[in-house]
Amino acid sequence: RIAQIVEHQLKRAAAGGGATLGQSPVPVLPLLTDLRAALLKVHATKDLRLEIDAPAELGFLGDSGDILELLGNVVDNACKWCRSRVLVTARLDPARALPRRLSIVVEDDGPGIPQQLRTRVIERGVRADEQVPGHGLGLAMVRETVALYGGQFLIDTSEPLGGARVELRLPGR
Repeated sequence: RIAQIVEHQLKRAAAGGGATLGQSPVPVLPLLTDLRAALLKVHATKDLRLEIDAPAELGFLGDSGDILELLGNVVDNACKWCRSRVLVTARLDPARALPRRLSIVVEDDGPGIPQQLRTRVIERGVRADEQVPGHGLGLAMVRETVALYGGQFLIDTSEPLGGARVELRLPGR
């Protein structure tokens, strides 16, 4: 998996990154559905409820590998940290500028990310808890990829679930 990520990052760097004009949108719902199935297997020892709320017609304007990497990192983190529930919601906001029109929100019922750590956990090599497996690279890669698309990466507290709330604002239609 690490080799695949490195290969993808090298290809993206060579291509210059960012959304490509005229390309077809990448459907988000099928990626989330496949990711859900995989993560339920990965986290099979946990009584996990992973809910998806996204319209079928929703599409990401960019590279399919990029959106899969973004979703994989953020949703896997939520599954790792939650007690039992993760909610993924995706919507378009036509009032926003194109690079931030697609909103993907991932919320969980875990401990959340304390305010003082929110800017640090998106840096390379920084982890919220050294006792939990990981390398501290996932959220840094998310931050960098979102920036390539001119989007926004926001971390907050989930109102309905009480844990972390991560929002990715990306190009979409």
